[in-house]
Amino acid sequence: MKKSSLLLSAVVLLGGLLAGCSSKATEQPAANTIQIGLSGPISGTEAQYGEAYKNGAGLAVKEINDAGGINGKKVELIIQDDKGEPGEAVNVANKFTSNNSLLAVIGHFNSSATLAAAPIYNKNKIVQVSPSSSAPGVTNAGDYTYRVITTDAFQASYLAQWSKELGYKKVAMIYEQTDFGLGLLDVYKNAAAQNNLDLVASEAYVPGTKDFSTILTKIKEQQPDAIFIGGFYNEAALIAQQAEKLNLKTSYIGGDSLYSSALLDLGKQSVENFKMIGFFFPGGTNEQANHFAKAYQAAYGTTPDNHAAYAYDAASVIMEAIKKGGADRQGIKTYLDTLKDFKGSTGTLTFDKNGDVQTVPQRLVVKDGKFQLFK
Repeated sequence: MKKSSLLLSAVVLLGGLLAGCSSKATEQPAANTIQIGLSGPISGTEAQYGEAYKNGAGLAVKEINDAGGINGKKVELIIQDDKGEPGEAVNVANKFTSNNSLLAVIGHFNSSATLAAAPIYNKNKIVQVSPSSSAPGVTNAGDYTYRVITTDAFQASYLAQWSKELGYKKVAMIYEQTDFGLGLLDVYKNAAAQNNLDLVASEAYVPGTKDFSTILTKIKEQQPDAIFIGGFYNEAALIAQQAEKLNLKTSYIGGDSLYSSALLDLGKQSVENFKMIGFFFPGGTNEQANHFAKAYQAAYGTTPDNHAAYAYDAASVIMEAIKKGGADRQGIKTYLDTLKDFKGSTGTLTFDKNGDVQTVPQRLVVKDGKFQLFK
């Protein structure tokens, strides 16, 4: 089993909406306060995800506190900036674990940061629940490591099966040179063979790359039916736009890392007909997703993306564990080990013996400039 119990109490109300946010990891709480930690890229090249983290987790905390807290105690969110870097994640983990009042941790954002920090949380027996670290290696990161996002292994395998159903024969892959991207490549390559797909090209890029013309020129020679993008929406938008300029006509498919309104804003017409899987889709039958989207809009004046939803769910399962398992680290872990059919904004969540979430994705497509259910 792979799990740990580190909860970070949180109250973050940005713009005056969330109250009680702190960045002091060693700060001692008041007697009537529960502390949960949150670590993510608050600054740096991935800061937009850190903002979504703060907002999503902060909203979950606000809702709990507005309803009276947990057994009369308010929840406080202690926020630390790991900049999305493994070395900084280790520093943050050491700060969190040095505070005996912290019950659990929400984080980290990317798989490299989560994998770097996990040994510290496991050694100190504190649960960490990552909203977004999906690399296969996180499965074996330790008994105190959980995540509310499905593994890249699951997503890549699922996408290979869907690619087959879509009638693709030749697929090229463009992936980022990180644990996340390499994990997708490894699984998709094997799953493609099992589904009679020919992976005609696999090209890596460094996160933050702006010019994909060389990669796309190579891929154009292979005339793929589709390009699987193993990265995030910002690079995906650039890839689609630059492929258009090169007159590369193909379909696109990807995981939930592409699912963001920013993909539509950045890519515009070039991302029309993009296909992807998603777990947070407001407007459908998931009542919790609809509630979260409405509450987030009211709180922050903007539409939430899936990263905000994952952070909301990570905070929610931790607080549910405190309610049901008790306000202590071991009680949180014990409860999460048995978590089953929790109704979250990203679906119905169950943890397996490794702390990996089990849930079912929705198939989405960009149609008329917006995300719709694929039919």
